[in-house]
Amino acid sequence: MDRSFLADKDVISASRKFVCIRLATYENAEENKILAGFFSRGGVLENTVFTLLTPDGKTKLVSAGRSPVWAFGGVRGAGINAQPEVSMKKMGQTMEAIALAYPGKGKATKGSPPLPYLADLRLAMNVTAADRQPLVVVYSKSAEQRKKMEQELSKVAWSDQFIGQAQYVSASDASEFKSVKNFKATSGFVVIQPGTFGLTGEPIAVIDAKTSASKLVESLAKALDKHKPSTLTYNQHRQMGSQAGARWVSKTPNQEKEARRGGGRRPQR
Repeated sequence: MDRSFLADKDVISASRKFVCIRLATYENAEENKILAGFFSRGGVLENTVFTLLTPDGKTKLVSAGRSPVWAFGGVRGAGINAQPEVSMKKMGQTMEAIALAYPGKGKATKGSPPLPYLADLRLAMNVTAADRQPLVVVYSKSAEQRKKMEQELSKVAWSDQFIGQAQYVSASDASEFKSVKNFKATSGFVVIQPGTFGLTGEPIAVIDAKTSASKLVESLAKALDKHKPSTLTYNQHRQMGSQAGARWVSKTPNQEKEARRGGGRRPQR
């Protein structure tokens, strides 16, 4: 989904006028309740949910569903590459219209916004594999050093050159990298190539923790350029994952699976 709708230049431009929140289904019980309140056919929370809301986060402004396709059109159930360009354009236009209807009231804060961190490295590798994007890890055992690194990276991450091109996560202990192959516990900006099924990863580059924003631009650009996204179709991915025995174990029960085990009918896409 992110390599089509959410990585579209018009959608990225419009998103700067929104507060964008990414909740990871089945990873947090409280967040699951919120998602189910927006979309849950037959009372079953499905593994993806998308909608646009009013500023108070209570009223849906577009049809909620499993992806932007449900709100803006496209081909359902045919994999991540099925959405036509016209639907992405419609999403961008709709977001621009909504932004005009709900102009911000507060003054913009000085400096760059905080980095859009994912919850932890384990989840981050899975998300980036699904989105076919590289992962940037701010890694240091020192909280003070991580803060300085975040300040420099945020100046870069929100720039036109890099926005929407990678995912971010923070790590403070070498043990968090147990599923990252060939990683030497060195503080720095660790750029990771996620494995095909999001269960492992491998370092592309480790940029020195003391690198300033001005120098980080070139180093990060070179590292991200080395990322090789999966070219598998949705069906190929599922087939290969099944053959490899790859299984993602979520922190809370997968309600779709539980519903099927209980004899419930799987929701139609």
